[in-house]
Amino acid sequence: MANRRRRTSDNNNDPPPPTVCGSSTRHPVYHGIRNRAGKWVSEIREPSKSSRIWLGTYRTPEMAAAAYDVAALALKGSYAILNFPESNYSSMLPKSPTSDDIRAAAAGAAAARARANEVMSHGEGSSGGGNPVDK
Repeated sequence: MANRRRRTSDNNNDPPPPTVCGSSTRHPVYHGIRNRAGKWVSEIREPSKSSRIWLGTYRTPEMAAAAYDVAALALKGSYAILNFPESNYSSMLPKSPTSDDIRAAAAGAAAARARANEVMSHGEGSSGGGNPVDK
């Protein structure tokens, strides 16, 4: 069954392989994000619907990808294909599957990813909270 999606419980921690696509705005590795006017935007299609949930605009592709991951888990559960399968998003999942709750949880995951990246790049704690959206 070649069309089966991999479950998040797979031991493969590598990001998905780059895909060849016609659009130059999509990220070659991360799912659910694209570049728009120098910023990274994230959105996800609702299952069994043609509508999308807008997850936000972020400074880095990693922040946008983390936002997508939380939304994918909230909507698709263990069948979600994640950008960061090694991350533990269980505490960030929304209380209900409404668009507003998913969007808020996605913003929280993006902010957490930004703090983690800051700690790794500077070797120190976060310099304070802030909005993950680049103004």
